[in-house]
Order: sequence, then C-alpha cells, then structure tokens
Amino acid sequence: MRRSITIAALAAGLALSSAAFANEEGGPGRHGPGPHRGGPFMHELRNLELSDSQREQIRGFLKAQREQGQSDRKAQFELRRSFELATPGTAQFQSLTQQLADAEATEARNRVQQMASLRSQVYGVLTPAQRSELAAELAKRPVPPREN
Repeated sequence: MRRSITIAALAAGLALSSAAFANEEGGPGRHGPGPHRGGPFMHELRNLELSDSQREQIRGFLKAQREQGQSDRKAQFELRRSFELATPGTAQFQSLTQQLADAEATEARNRVQQMASLRSQVYGVLTPAQRSELAAELAKRPVPPREN
C-alpha cells in the first residue's frame, strides 16, 4: 500500500513538472525575452519614454514590415524547395540554382532596405531628445564577436 502511494505521488510530481515546463517562456534569443525579440533596436526603444501614439505608430510599422517579410519568405521557400527536389546535373537544376542565387541576393538587399526604411520611420516619430537618447542606448550595445 505504502509503495503504491509513493509511486502515485512520484507520477503526479512528474506530470505536474512536465506541465510547468510546457508553459515556460523561451530563454534569451530568437523566441524568448532578450534583445532580439520584437525587431531591430526594440530593446533600446523600450528604454525610451514613448507616448501611446508613438508606440502605436511603431507597432504599425513593425506589423507592416512583418507581413511583407512573410510573403517574401513564402515565395523564397517554394523556390528553395524546388531547388532541393531538382536532380543535380540537369538543366532544371542549373536554372533553379541561378534563380535561387538571384532570389537570395534580392532578399538580402530588400531586407537591408526594409530595415533602413523601418529605422527612418521610427526616427520620424521620435522627438529630438528621444533620438539622442536612442543613439546613446545603441552606442552602449556590445560589439558582436568576430568569427574567423
């Protein structure tokens, strides 16, 4: 009897602990709290005292950029999938290789231009004092390590 109670308590503890881990937020990085969550320089923007209208405008800019990026990534994914399924050495493979290379170069260029556009839109919403405060916050960012 005592043994079955111990086993039942252990099983209940395991079930509860797995449920607790399932609800945990991700750690620092791509999907959790940290400087990369919410878009470029969002961590620094959180430190500024933004008005409600400024916050809403910036959220609108980010939402528009995110929606545009999703449609771009979908087309890119389909092209990449076709490339992966093509047989090396065929004319189709060579054609898809060139198309994918061109599409990836275009995507990289568009990403940089969209980031610059977003940054310009955000700076347009900020007051001069907030701009200088944001510049100071960005200057505090650690320099990423170089890979050799």
